Amino acid sequence: SLITLHQRKYDKLDIFKKSMLEKMFPKDGESVPEIRFAGFTDPWEQRKLIMVAPLQRGFDLPAEKIIPGVYPVMMSNGIGAYHNEYKVKGPGVVTGRSGTIGNLQYVESAFWPHNTTLWVTKFYGNHPKFIYYLYEKIDLKRYKAGSGVPTLNRNDVHDTMVFFPASRKEQELISAVLTYLDNLITLHQRKLELLQNIKKSLLDKMFV
Repeated sequence: SLITLHQRKYDKLDIFKKSMLEKMFPKDGESVPEIRFAGFTDPWEQRKLIMVAPLQRGFDLPAEKIIPGVYPVMMSNGIGAYHNEYKVKGPGVVTGRSGTIGNLQYVESAFWPHNTTLWVTKFYGNHPKFIYYLYEKIDLKRYKAGSGVPTLNRNDVHDTMVFFPASRKEQELISAVLTYLDNLITLHQRKLELLQNIKKSLLDKMFV
């Protein structure tokens, strides 16, 4: 019953977050979002993504050359290791380029983007966390190509026209709401995993 309860809470929060993501960014053909903070009335600006947050392929780093350290090596499906050197100062936005496509990651610290990823090279004064959510709204999975190992071509992504608020304060407020929801989702996900592990442990111990 506890597992079911937390699963429902998790599912509801996930759906609510997706709904907020849709409503806090303009719909197709519109220049302002459905939900907006008081005090902001200017229409959002429209530009090609390459002029807002361009992407670049990561750097080669064979497994045998990884020297244990404190800097995360960002791979297409998350942190793959920790290295003693970094290539990019944080904060940063990284996405899978090969294999796992469109798996977005936000990195606070300095990091090493692996060659299986694409990373945002310049934010042009935009709030980095807002750029993370902008890319989440775009849904990079739709750009994948290749019949074998799927790949993401940054040139296809760069031509995408996007809307964004010129006000950094508005970007920060949008990011704060979505980050709060992400944190709640993560909290319920951890509780759910903990309860599932407890149940599994009890199941093993209560039967011969």
